[in-house]
Amino acid sequence: MALLEVENLTVNFYTSEGVVTAVDELTYEIDRGEKFGVVGESGAGKSVTALSLLRLIESPGEIERGSIRFRDPDTVARLEESYPDHVVDVEELRNEYDLEAVIERLEGDDDEETELADNHRYDELKESLAAGELDMRDLIDQGHASEAGVIGEEDFIVYDGDEQYVELLRAPEAAVRSLRGNNVAMIFQDAQTALNPVYTVGEQISEAIRHHLDYSDEEAKQRTIELLDQVGIPDAENRYTDYPHEFSGGMQQRAVIAMALSCDPDVLIADEPTTALDVTTEAKILDLLRDITDEFDTAVQLITHDLGVVAELCDQVMVMYAGQPVEKAPVEELYYDPKHPYTVGLMSSIPRIGDDRERLQTIPGSMPDLIDTPSGCSFHPRCPYAEDACKRKEPKMVEFDEESESRSAKCLEYTDDLEDGVGFTVTVEDDRRMNEAVSGEHHE
Repeated sequence: MALLEVENLTVNFYTSEGVVTAVDELTYEIDRGEKFGVVGESGAGKSVTALSLLRLIESPGEIERGSIRFRDPDTVARLEESYPDHVVDVEELRNEYDLEAVIERLEGDDDEETELADNHRYDELKESLAAGELDMRDLIDQGHASEAGVIGEEDFIVYDGDEQYVELLRAPEAAVRSLRGNNVAMIFQDAQTALNPVYTVGEQISEAIRHHLDYSDEEAKQRTIELLDQVGIPDAENRYTDYPHEFSGGMQQRAVIAMALSCDPDVLIADEPTTALDVTTEAKILDLLRDITDEFDTAVQLITHDLGVVAELCDQVMVMYAGQPVEKAPVEELYYDPKHPYTVGLMSSIPRIGDDRERLQTIPGSMPDLIDTPSGCSFHPRCPYAEDACKRKEPKMVEFDEESESRSAKCLEYTDDLEDGVGFTVTVEDDRRMNEAVSGEHHE
């Protein structure tokens, strides 16, 4: 089972102009030791996704629904000791409750219908139940079991046979705080603002160690010096008492990485960790991340708009557009056989050695307004292969490997029930990705 699973995550921001859906029904998973890249233009929802994993979405933002499951037996056991009344045994619930009766609870009465019924999800659940595709676990993971009163709103430690996990979106705030920095850590985008200018770098790193690992002051200091040395900061013992402004940009980034690694996290989220760094420093930071994660078998979620960084570090990659995933693939397959027109556009914009083009190829237009996204496929206003069907029907994620979800794309080209496909294929020749329309009616 994956170390971290995200399912149907939706994050809204409630503004005076309307509701911004920054992340829309996002689903993915990361295995232990895996380096997972998340790419896309600014506004795609990459950073909001990362902050959601740590429950750091601030007002007017709100995690509307979804599931974030963290699987680590030691963490589950530790939290069960602290929260014995928040444990769910799925097998016991299967034996105790009839699924149809549970779903009936969600329908609401004539005077006060639940939000679930208003969103037409009640009918979807009934259809899944009739098809034999619904299990008590589904109701728990999707939040419906707590809505129906089957479990408590903060019952977040789940056992299902040999499987055990923590549901982060239902966990009490105190439990989430015990996980932040300890089990799930983050390298924030701007190291200069991530570090407090009035405290020494050493003290800021030591604070997290004392809090999570219960070290003494001296033990925390020695651990911090070891970390600073490990991330390549010279004369680490003397630099312990330096303030952030006394570090260069690259050294500040290394210090932030040391802070993120201070408690040996299981998952490391790196949000644009090489932004504003020169190429030499960037290469050193990427090497550092690779070496450290390989040594400790840490899972990494790398957020970036730089496809070169993804190629350098990642095993798997997810391309996001307008808050949704549009393609997931092993990194080599994505580069040599992209399946979505947006991915192709990103690839085609990369300059290459020996390229004699006077102008780089660009994707026309810009990211849509997330208050009022286009109908059908959100990418259709910018897609050179869009047909009328793309304006009417929202595509679904199509898996290309029946045994694995690691290769999938969200394009009507791969939907069987359309009369005409989008007519889009990609080939690679002389290390250049070329787009070729092979069938169908194209952009007028």
